[in-house]
Amino acid sequence: MPFFQIAHLSDPHLPLAEFPALDEIRFKRILSLLSWTLKRRHLHKAAPLARVMDDIRRSQPELVALTGDLTNLGLRSEFRRARRWLEEQALPPTLLVPGNHDALIRQNATGKAALWADWLKTDASFPSLLVKDHIALIGVNTAVPTRPFFASGKMGAAQAERLRALLHKTGREGLCRVVLIHHPPVAKLVSRRKGLDDLALFQSILREAGAELVLHGHSHRATLACIPHTDIPVVGTTSASHSAGSPATAAGWNAIAVHPQAGHWSITVLRRELGTDGIMRDGLTRVFTPHRLSPSIRL
Repeated sequence: MPFFQIAHLSDPHLPLAEFPALDEIRFKRILSLLSWTLKRRHLHKAAPLARVMDDIRRSQPELVALTGDLTNLGLRSEFRRARRWLEEQALPPTLLVPGNHDALIRQNATGKAALWADWLKTDASFPSLLVKDHIALIGVNTAVPTRPFFASGKMGAAQAERLRALLHKTGREGLCRVVLIHHPPVAKLVSRRKGLDDLALFQSILREAGAELVLHGHSHRATLACIPHTDIPVVGTTSASHSAGSPATAAGWNAIAVHPQAGHWSITVLRRELGTDGIMRDGLTRVFTPHRLSPSIRL
């Protein structure tokens, strides 16, 4: 089988164009609006995002993995605008998992999710699934409303059991299982108030059922880790709209190539990052060789 390309991006935080309607005003939204006005609108820009998206299209990936936070306040108007933006990108098959900003408030969640149905790939329950050739993108939803000053996530017990079953099933089918999740599934990549509440449960499922790669957002950092006691790589990315500057935070995306080999997958992750001159360049390259048709290997 030929190699297969996946583009991973996250946290575009599309520019806020409208203020909340009267019925959408909540204390947590006011806090997030202040954060956007005072800080984030100066960091998240349309121009870096446009360069990232142009770079992705030029690479011609077969699949796109988008790990959340298209919005800032989770407004109806933001969901509609994000839908238009997704349609305009003319991307190949794309799997989207929501981020904490997309679930900021428990209000009209079903109606807003319906606007993104073409990319969420599920009517209601997660995990979601997008299969093409020998690749299975598996989406885990950790975006839940939280109290003010918190941006934590939670998978939940019911979703966890469905994830366990889906990983076993796709593993038996010999697929390369790439798990998408917004919140980092390893400790210390974000503070506890921004972390994954059922981190231990998620890790235990992957140790049992296996996966070949985990992709996340939320941290706005280009990072590499592993699920503890396994060789399952966990790869993060910066915000796709962040202004250029430090390579650790500048707008970018992960170009992932999956090469089927005899008995294992060879997975190459190439970091693409925006320079201060507005040019996209190669960053670090990492190569992983998880085994096929077997549980994760302990280090």
